[in-house]
Amino acid sequence: MTMELDPRIVDELKATYTSMEDEGKVLSPEELTRYLEPFRNRFGPEKLKNLDGEVLLNTMHNIQNRDSLVYWLEYKDDDEFPSPKFGSIARGSAFKFGLFRKKETGTWMTGSSKSQESLSTEQAIILARKHRDQLIMGDKLLQDMPIGGSDAVYQVLQRYHNECCVKVCSKQGDRNVRHGQRVYLP
Repeated sequence: MTMELDPRIVDELKATYTSMEDEGKVLSPEELTRYLEPFRNRFGPEKLKNLDGEVLLNTMHNIQNRDSLVYWLEYKDDDEFPSPKFGSIARGSAFKFGLFRKKETGTWMTGSSKSQESLSTEQAIILARKHRDQLIMGDKLLQDMPIGGSDAVYQVLQRYHNECCVKVCSKQGDRNVRHGQRVYLP
């Protein structure tokens, strides 16, 4: 079943795209490749699946580490990777990542700002492994997605993401993601 958009909406979307393109807000395929290549080299499934222990934990979740995934997603904005061009997850607390190291104490934290939970390094590693495994599963689901998939195919994809990748892509069952906020990787 394919949904037909009202022609006025189609026209408005096309006009918005053209305007953004004219203002230089739409990345060219070359720019996308240039920016995404270093990201994938650092945080892609092949890289993450070969990390474990404290290296995995710090690579994914240590916001003080400028080479961490969470730092790149929230703060990195340079010629190598201008994260604001891919959207913004700035604002809010570090709890949005599901796991972070508290700057003041170095303690690993999870939960929410109203229900904070301290974790040992071992517990934090276990949670980081879950996050890594769900990101890898999410990537696999996207790789298996047919080009030009129907609405029904996308609904199945969303259901699988909600079931398989709940900690990294869905509000369902995760007290760390609030107000419909999502954390998507480029």
